Amino acid sequence: MRAAAMRLVSGLERLADWLMIALFVLIFALVLAQIVCRYVFSAPLVWSEELARLAFIWLAMLGWSLGSRRRSHIAISFFVDLLPTVPRAALGVAVQGSIILLCLLLVHYGWTLTRNNLDLPMVTLHLSYAAVYAVVPVGAVAVILYALAEIRDLVALLRGRRRS
Repeated sequence: MRAAAMRLVSGLERLADWLMIALFVLIFALVLAQIVCRYVFSAPLVWSEELARLAFIWLAMLGWSLGSRRRSHIAISFFVDLLPTVPRAALGVAVQGSIILLCLLLVHYGWTLTRNNLDLPMVTLHLSYAAVYAVVPVGAVAVILYALAEIRDLVALLRGRRRS
């Protein structure tokens, strides 16, 4: 069971990596095409800005989830680093638990926003605004999975096992 969970988390991380690369390339191509069309051909693409904004929102939320997984968000850890291993791991479990609670709220309210905006179309893309709001529960679920994996590692550390 533990190996399957690790494969799931690892696969999710790889998928997010590739999605973020694709979204970044898409944003770059859209902005470049918009500049060329507007200033070279005097015929701006009316839909490119909205699609680039949608891609950026998804990129930011996926980046949040990966930053959570890789522990790369800004943190002031001066006092935590002074703690011995066991209290530090216990505090880590408490922090990850708090993150899970916050993300559960984001899943709930993000899903509500997504449902409420199903019938509202975007101006130029004619996609549902649910595409914008759907990233909130998706990103929060990813962070929950990563936090659960971190808790598993911290509990293993508390039990005296090595971190994977």
